[in-house]
Amino acid sequence: MIGHLEDSFPPAVTTTTLYRIVGWLLRVYVASLLIVGVYSLLWVLEVAGMLPVRWLSTVWLGVAATGVLFLILLVPLYYVARSTDR
Repeated sequence: MIGHLEDSFPPAVTTTTLYRIVGWLLRVYVASLLIVGVYSLLWVLEVAGMLPVRWLSTVWLGVAATGVLFLILLVPLYYVARSTDR
């Protein structure tokens, strides 16, 4: 069964490449589950009145700041990875 799948890809794509792709997809899936879980927990705590509005806004500002820092670091790393000077 796996042989049919391997034959459908060009020879440059190896089994190791397929395993790495599946590994990255699994990591993205787990990360999305964690993000959705934390978001749901914050939402439930807010609806229940257990989380003050000030804390909730601080958490969302922290999430936004983390995203901005990630994007700021991602741009130079992208250009360094694409450059031919090594």
